[in-house]
Parts: sequence; C-alpha cells; structure tokens
Amino acid sequence: MTLDLDAHKKDDKLLITTIQQEYKILAEYKMIESEKLSGIYVIPSYANSLQWFGVFFGRQGLYAESVFRFTILLPDRFPDDKSLPTIIFQQDVIHPHVCPYTHSLDVSHAFPEWRCGEDHLWQLLKYLQVIFSDPLDSIRGIEVDKLKNREAAELLMNNKEEYVARVQENIKESKEHIFDTPPTEDPHYIVFEKFQQDVHGPVLERIKAGRSKQTEPSAQQGNGGHATGLSWVKEGEFKPLSIE
Repeated sequence: MTLDLDAHKKDDKLLITTIQQEYKILAEYKMIESEKLSGIYVIPSYANSLQWFGVFFGRQGLYAESVFRFTILLPDRFPDDKSLPTIIFQQDVIHPHVCPYTHSLDVSHAFPEWRCGEDHLWQLLKYLQVIFSDPLDSIRGIEVDKLKNREAAELLMNNKEEYVARVQENIKESKEHIFDTPPTEDPHYIVFEKFQQDVHGPVLERIKAGRSKQTEPSAQQGNGGHATGLSWVKEGEFKPLSIE
C-alpha cells in the first residue's frame, strides 16, 4: 500500500512539473507574439512542445529574399536547465555561426548559458535576425577558430564576392523548396501554398482593406493610435496570410 502511495505521489509531482513547464513554454510563445519580430515565424509542435517549427525570411542585407526553415529543440527541463536551446536549419546555410555539417546555429557567443527568467526565446530569435542582417558585424571580436564555420568567416572577411555568390546559391535553393511536401504530419508544421486567386484573392483584399482602414484617424484613435498586423489562417490548418 505504501509503495502505491509513493508511486501516486511521484506521478502527481511529475504531472504538476509538466503542467508548469507547459505554462512557461506558452508564456515564451506569447512573448514572441508581443515582440512582433519581422520576418520570423515560429510555432511549437502539436505533438511535442519542446520542438518548434520556424521560418526565417531575410528582409535586408546579404540574405535578403532568403527563406530558411529551421527547428528549435528545447532542453528537457527548459527553461530551468542551463543548457541552451538548439536551432537547426533544414538546408545548407553558409554563415560563420552555422555548422556546415549539422546545420546548427551556434548561439553560445550571445548566450554562454541559459539563465531562467532572464533569457527568453524571443531574444534568441532576435539574435538570429541580427546575425543574418550583418554577418560581418556578428563575428567582430571573435577568434576565427572559435566560429562554427571557419571557411565561411574567412571568405566573408577576405573574399566577399565569393561569399555573396555562395549565399545566393543558398537563397536559390531555399526558394526552390518553399512548397515541398511537409516532412511531418504534425498539423503545426508551417505550410505555404502557391497563390490561388479564387482561394487567396478574397483574403488578400480583406488584408488590404483592413490596412487601409487602419490609416484613417478614427481607426487609429480606436486602437490607441497604434496599427496592428493582420492575419488570416485557413480554418483547421496553419497556412497564414498576413501583413505586418
């Protein structure tokens, strides 16, 4: 009987710990939403909240027009564990901070360890955004042999023309796979559809109309003078059309 009670207590403790962790992860997601990071979309997996799906859209600099899919893997005891979350790209990405073999992004230069309550996932994504916006600046003050891709770093510093050419190859490849069949059946995997006038046309017009109304004085006053982004998601699926 005593053994049964101890087992139940352990099960209850594990359940409570799991629920608390889920709330913390949900809070991280809410913070990302509130930060409105331009060009980055992420969502936790439906099956496993420790795995997130993401897409990075390059908006400026050498990586403009890139579309890089990535996965975020959170440590089992996130966010209490000091271990860092892992970001892994789904394709080759040439960058001094991206390992050419595992496609993983080295975030240790910005986050030596994870500090619960101080470090957040939105900051991790902001770091991703910044290092792709200006890769050269992202390696200033760091010894070349401490970078994940030494060859990329040396090209960036000494042969920028060749570096740009390789980046363009990455960008071309990324665009060729935008509409690929999802590698998973997880309903939260981010899916993109080719534009279809009969399906997406009406939604696009609603987005345009909404943006037009937000520029009117009355609309801005009703929202405290702040414009908000608009998005529509196909019912039952995660296929967004949005405007920031």
